[in-house]
Amino acid sequence: MPKALLIIDMQNFVTERIQQGVDYFPHNSIENMTSVIEKFRKSGLPVIHVRHQTPEQGSLFHPSSPSSLPLDAFKESANEPVFIKHTSSAFSSTGLLDYLQDAQVSEVVVTGAVAGFCVNSTVRAGADLGLKMTVLKDAVISFELRQAQLSAKVIHDVTLALLAADFAQVIPAVELQV
Repeated sequence: MPKALLIIDMQNFVTERIQQGVDYFPHNSIENMTSVIEKFRKSGLPVIHVRHQTPEQGSLFHPSSPSSLPLDAFKESANEPVFIKHTSSAFSSTGLLDYLQDAQVSEVVVTGAVAGFCVNSTVRAGADLGLKMTVLKDAVISFELRQAQLSAKVIHDVTLALLAADFAQVIPAVELQV
């Protein structure tokens, strides 16, 4: 029952939002993600990258947009697959499930952006597909929703509580065993 690390949407838009003053939580999430990546790479376990792209010209996620490029610390190493998704869930518009099945991976450890959106959709879909999903609660990032007056922490806490209720094991990164 091998496990794999799934890094969701760690693209330039993440740090651009932070630099624009958009509140985020947890504040050490990016550092925690990079530590987990290093842990997986040292152990020889699979590290899988998923990136969001859209075909609409001018979109933040269009392939020509600098915002859609991976953050430097989240660029793939040799032999690390990259799946480009066009939907919220990494399973609905990619070959991710086929890859996991071929590699006989049955547990997916999830990090990345954004907790209430693509992380949430991916974890729920993975659980529905019969995979054991683990979310590292301090290695996924949330952003505030100003128009709804919801803080990044509230969104983070509610999203992860819902995932923990029925879809995933939710643990701090330091508790992860590889």
